[in-house]
Amino acid sequence: MLGNEQQQVKLVINKRNARYGEIDMKGYINNSNVMFAFNIWDVNSAKAVLDAACDLRKDVILQTSSSIYNKIDIEAIRYFISYYSKQNTIRAWLHLDHCRNIDIIQDAINKGYDSVMIDASNKSLNDNIEITNKVIEMAHKKKVLVEAELGQIRGVEDEIECDKSSKVKYREIDFFIKNVDVDMLAVAFGNAHGVYNGTPVLDYDIVRYVTENTDIPFVVHGGSGMSDDILKKLISIHGVKKINISTDLKLAYREGIMNSILSGLMEEEGFQSIKIEKEIHNSIMNTAEEKMKFLNRMD
Repeated sequence: MLGNEQQQVKLVINKRNARYGEIDMKGYINNSNVMFAFNIWDVNSAKAVLDAACDLRKDVILQTSSSIYNKIDIEAIRYFISYYSKQNTIRAWLHLDHCRNIDIIQDAINKGYDSVMIDASNKSLNDNIEITNKVIEMAHKKKVLVEAELGQIRGVEDEIECDKSSKVKYREIDFFIKNVDVDMLAVAFGNAHGVYNGTPVLDYDIVRYVTENTDIPFVVHGGSGMSDDILKKLISIHGVKKINISTDLKLAYREGIMNSILSGLMEEEGFQSIKIEKEIHNSIMNTAEEKMKFLNRMD
């Protein structure tokens, strides 16, 4: 744990603002090409992703899910991301993914998150708009960006579950974007969280409709498991700015453990946990690096 946590977080926020100057997260996302956003769960997973970004000199978004928010050391993660990215002269932002709890969102805003996602997609359209606007009012006071969701995305994102997707209607998109001043928007278009069973049937026309009728950056959820061809199609659509990667990193973590077992590290005489941690780190880093290299090939 850090010493005086609140002072540490405040110091990090001040340093972050001074460092980025005019290039804040909103300006960067609006003017950059598409970025992958990686879900992390502790300092170690954050370091693995940041090491991949440092190797390739790529700026990156790291995300934590709301389901583990109260189970992890947020202050340590916030401090580490800011310190490590500054030391390595890359930009790294911290985002709160899929949250339906207003108290957690407020706490994340206070603790220096760069952006938060309010997921009120399980509510009626009018309630979604009302709740989203409430979060926007809270967040924008602290210059924190807000991502919203329209239509329910199938699958499980940690503890938020939806057993079937509900693709949105164009009139719902029109009504939503007319009534909210959101900074990023995720829309259900046949995508899903978790591992896809077979090839997903995606409605690219929905993505194009959103990006052609608004300048709000489009967020793709369920990026893990999407084929290169699918990712290429999405990236080619002007306005797609953020693609979320969560399951792939969890699978990489598991692969790191399995590699440790198969290579005999668990049975080695004079067992050293640091060797296993390195195996896990490398597995996560390599997965993140492969995603970033894919973007390099698209540039």
